[in-house]
This record gives sequence, C-alpha cells and structure tokens, in this order.
Amino acid sequence: MEKVENIEVTEEMKQQEAEMLGEETERQQEEARELAEAQRTGVVDMSDKKAEKEKKNQNYTHTFGKPVEILGKKYKTLTFRFEDLTGADIEAVEQEMQDMGKYALSPEISSIFQSMLAARAARVGSDEIRRLPVADYMKIKNKARDFLTGMGY
Repeated sequence: MEKVENIEVTEEMKQQEAEMLGEETERQQEEARELAEAQRTGVVDMSDKKAEKEKKNQNYTHTFGKPVEILGKKYKTLTFRFEDLTGADIEAVEQEMQDMGKYALSPEISSIFQSMLAARAARVGSDEIRRLPVADYMKIKNKARDFLTGMGY
C-alpha cells in the first residue's frame, strides 16, 4: 500500500480511480467522435443529449400561454413533480376514477387518468387541469403520458 499525505491508498481505491479515468477517457473519445462527425457533415445532432437530459428529470414546469386562475390564484407557470409520485398516488387516481364511474383499461392512453395523475403531481384538484385551455391541457396530459410510459406502465 502507498501512503499519500497520510492517507492510505488501497488497491480498491486505485481500481476505482482507474475506472473513473477510463469512463472519462471513453466520454472524451465519444465527444471527439461527435465533433468529427459534426465537422464532416456540418450538422450537430443534439436530440440524443436532449433525450438523455429529459430522462434524468421527470418533473415538468409548464408555462401557460396566458396566466390561469387555479383556486383563486393566478399562475404563469405550474410545476408537475412526477418524480415525487408513489404507488399510492396511482391507486388514488384509480379509486377516484372508480368513484366517478370511469375506468381506464390502459392508463397510458387514457386522457382522464393522465390529467388526474398530472393534477396529483402538481398538488391541485383534477378538475383544475380539465378546465385549462386545450393547448395547455394537451401539453400537460402528454407529459403525464410520457412519464407513465417512461416508467414502464
């Protein structure tokens, strides 16, 4: 074992460092390939980077076309915290739908299920989402759909 500034360096630590350096080298090689491809074609494809970023954060902040009123308060934006949802939230949406006499055989294609799930993610009543202008409603419910399909529903 080597000693560096009174810190004992184990073989495991050396291996971890080598792995991190290897990952960094792989990343640098990938970036170099992307740059060469961009220079060759004159096109930079950011779709993979955008998709990768979106996968990391499932939350969504919607900016309304015009401010909307929800429970007596005006909103320009509303954040949907899909990452904070639990299995209990899914079951609560299903129960709420049953109480209304509605059922979703496929939640990933059910507008009602998606809008109710979005409402739970934003901590507002589901009827508030349904009252939104159609352009806002569709964007929000589609984000809920994307969340469901991304989670394997």
